[in-house]
Amino acid sequence: MAPRARPAVAIDVTPLVGVRTGIGNAVAELLTALRDLDAAPDLVPYTLSLRAREHRADLPAGTRFVPVPARVLLASWARVDAPSIDRWLRPAAVVHATNYLAPPSRRPTLVSVYDCSFVRHPELCTPEVRALVPIVRRAIARGATVHTTSRFVAGEIEEIFGPGLERSGRLVVVPLGVPSIGTEATMPADVAARLDGAPYVLAIGTLEPRKNHAHLVGAFGALAGSHPDLRLVIAGPDGPARPDVDAAVARLPAPARDRVVLAGAVTDAGRRALLDGAALLAYPSIYEGFGFPVLEAMTAGVPVVAARAGAIPEVAGDAALLVEPTDEAQLAAAIARVLDEPDTRAELIARGTDRVRAFSWEDTALALAECYRRLAGAS
Repeated sequence: MAPRARPAVAIDVTPLVGVRTGIGNAVAELLTALRDLDAAPDLVPYTLSLRAREHRADLPAGTRFVPVPARVLLASWARVDAPSIDRWLRPAAVVHATNYLAPPSRRPTLVSVYDCSFVRHPELCTPEVRALVPIVRRAIARGATVHTTSRFVAGEIEEIFGPGLERSGRLVVVPLGVPSIGTEATMPADVAARLDGAPYVLAIGTLEPRKNHAHLVGAFGALAGSHPDLRLVIAGPDGPARPDVDAAVARLPAPARDRVVLAGAVTDAGRRALLDGAALLAYPSIYEGFGFPVLEAMTAGVPVVAARAGAIPEVAGDAALLVEPTDEAQLAAAIARVLDEPDTRAELIARGTDRVRAFSWEDTALALAECYRRLAGAS
């Protein structure tokens, strides 16, 4: 049998720069999984961030630094197919734009689109994210193949960016793997002091509108009286929804108000410690294209209450209690079930343990490597 082709692939590693988001963690996991394949593609990492040079330690060896500010590229690529960055991508045969921003290129291009919130819910997105709409449209018009991670988002891409993409082979659904939550666990000292050993509901995510933390705070308020020791911990960087979250906390009765802990951004070890100690994970996001925290909690043996929205039901399967995300009474009732019903809790944990086995970074890497080979062969 002839050896499988190993095309050189220019892969955008910009999401590895700075504070890691879900996409940054996905790109890091994908790079490792691709390199571990028996017929690993030859990777040509590149970045579109000028400040990336300050974060060389976070980037793969041999990363190409495109010397044009990302904001300039974003503004230009929304209108015209210039400037080209092909000279920095040699000798790649294929380009994988891992984070929506597909450069104009003579090479076959795969662009990862993890969700369509920037089109569906522009009011929930920053101007920088909304600016991606014309760039994605232009990339698809140039013939780029789209990678997404759920059937839910694939349906949205077909509807928004043009029917027939999947039928023509230009839309591929490749789910992500299970995020690594590490083994080192160190509870942030300030959070530990606030908790003082009390049980807590954990939420993970940047304070942005679609994460729906304000409604979660309201649901916690409905539970506070019947669960006087319970705390709510929200772990994630500040974002545009911080004022709404602060206002929701301010509306709580004083005793409950003091039991909401805004932990801010936490380290990987802090995240692991928070998961290990949580009574449950609440993930009431209004819109998600995948939902890493759901799988992280299941990996840690933590039951999940999540939104019946976006791709969350597809990822969670039958291993979470699903609710309407803005129905605070329903959200509070589901949290109370997990807290008060040992059988429900045990069943969710067991189902979660089974569910995470359906997601593998090796499977993700194998499917994407096959896509690279197909694109390289068609060029």
